[in-house]
Amino acid sequence: MSYLMHVVSLTFLILLISTNVSAHEGADQFKLPKNWKMIGTVDANNFHETLKELSHKGFDIAGVDVRAKKVDLLLSDVDFQILKGLGYQVEISSVKGVDRGPDEEYQNPSEVEAYVKNYHARFPDITKLISIGKSLEGRDIWALKISDNADLNELKEPTLLFNSMHHAREVMGPEMGLDIIEYLLENYDSDNEVRAWVDSNQIWVIPMFNVDGNNKMWTEDSFWRKNTRGGYGVDLNRNYPEGWNKCNGSSGSQSSQTYRGPKPGSEPETQAMMNFIAEYRPVFDISYHSYSELVIYPYGCNGERTQTQDVVEKIGRKIADLIDYEPGTAWELLYNADGGDIDWMYAAYQVIPYVIELNSRWQGFHPRYSKWRDKTVKRNRDAWQYLLDRAAQSGVRGVVSQNGQNLSEYKIDVYKVSNGNAAKYQDYIGHRTGAFHLVLNPGEYKLVFSKNGNEFGSTNITIDDKLKWVELAF
Repeated sequence: MSYLMHVVSLTFLILLISTNVSAHEGADQFKLPKNWKMIGTVDANNFHETLKELSHKGFDIAGVDVRAKKVDLLLSDVDFQILKGLGYQVEISSVKGVDRGPDEEYQNPSEVEAYVKNYHARFPDITKLISIGKSLEGRDIWALKISDNADLNELKEPTLLFNSMHHAREVMGPEMGLDIIEYLLENYDSDNEVRAWVDSNQIWVIPMFNVDGNNKMWTEDSFWRKNTRGGYGVDLNRNYPEGWNKCNGSSGSQSSQTYRGPKPGSEPETQAMMNFIAEYRPVFDISYHSYSELVIYPYGCNGERTQTQDVVEKIGRKIADLIDYEPGTAWELLYNADGGDIDWMYAAYQVIPYVIELNSRWQGFHPRYSKWRDKTVKRNRDAWQYLLDRAAQSGVRGVVSQNGQNLSEYKIDVYKVSNGNAAKYQDYIGHRTGAFHLVLNPGEYKLVFSKNGNEFGSTNITIDDKLKWVELAF
């Protein structure tokens, strides 16, 4: 970058700060250098209405501070003028060139690939490395499995998934995935708790999902969010079939940061994740994003709740308490969000999934690596480790067979029994291997099994604090 550009941008920022320029005042005289943007913060006392308006008008909402009721926006000159017309006061916190990437210590796609291949080579007995599919530009999307018998699908062991970077500019997400890999593998031989987690579960880590978008973030636009479809990109976390285009929680405009794509599941990356979930059926999932220090659970459309709300929200609140983040659905904490991965995972396969929005607005998308990377991953270890513990707690896991063969893709109607009365609690789709895993609070339940609409068996079960294993033959 030229000396002149440094002077122009610095002068621009000093003038904004020293004169406290807002979108009410004569900001027309200030013009950003080409390919630069500003981070502007709006005080939002009427928090949800403000977020709703900003979202519907297509502003790039970078992050929020729920407790302080502040909203960060990534703004161009044009955006700033529109805010001016809407009557918003805007505090400019930084001005950045889009061609200036984050600290180089953060991982790009080739570095992530080298990282997982290295760990697989070092720990071949307890890891399995696969590509879950190809991106739009033909890059592999890597997933590393960590388990004591990694090459086997052990039906007695719960599966958990930790995935990062649906959005390309959120560079702290992959650091969480890489830290999970490093922590489990480096401590397996020396830490009994780690050994128990690895020996008792099938742990999958997808450290970088949006590989094309991240490559574009490094090479062209440090604030790039979407994949690279057509040069305009699709927001992968608005492209899943569940709730797609349902509640004004995404955009039909290709220029929008929340463009949902031309149809549900249109993107090869989305399809790769959907196929992976169908194949491996995790019990729990965390999808890492940034920023805002939130723990988000399904559903994303206003007023909607999961069937197993007591379980989903209890676990979500526990995770938030462990890391001191704010818990809730997207519509409670922020705004409507449709077509997201966690909604689809829960609706399609009853995965219990969470989005964790890493870091606060003070760190932003690209916090200084040396200062914030280790602090962030260490703070968040309690969350994913809690899920590894929770997988062994109250619930029932088992295999269903009929005529001596494990039954594929059957349905379970789960009823909660109290004082002799059974109330419908949950629908569940059994896996093609015959396996199922119901995360339940302690109590009495009745499970009714059917296939193609025909009931073929039922059983009553008492759930206590520990996971039960059952083999049900009908």
